[in-house]
Amino acid sequence: MFRGAARLVVRVAGWLLTPLILIIAAAIGAVVGLVATTSLSPNAALGVTVVLALVAAAIALRLWTRLLKERPMLRHTLAMTTEGIPETELVERLVHPSGSAGHDAE
Repeated sequence: MFRGAARLVVRVAGWLLTPLILIIAAAIGAVVGLVATTSLSPNAALGVTVVLALVAAAIALRLWTRLLKERPMLRHTLAMTTEGIPETELVERLVHPSGSAGHDAE
């Protein structure tokens, strides 16, 4: 029981890594944009900041998916696909270990 709960906590934390990495990368890109555009007009600075945040998030997503593709053990531990999406069959097994829960209505 405890082992299954611990595994579920680790995997849920792993699944939250993808959005967390993208949020942090976008924030770093936005800060770089704000620092780099101090001499521009407010509208231009906002545009540059948004673009840099999106570029940083896209780069982070590319690097994260590359890491998941190159490290099958990491992917297996976190129960994720190469795209950073949780594997649904493992989610079902963790939530309903007996395999019969949720199917007794049929």
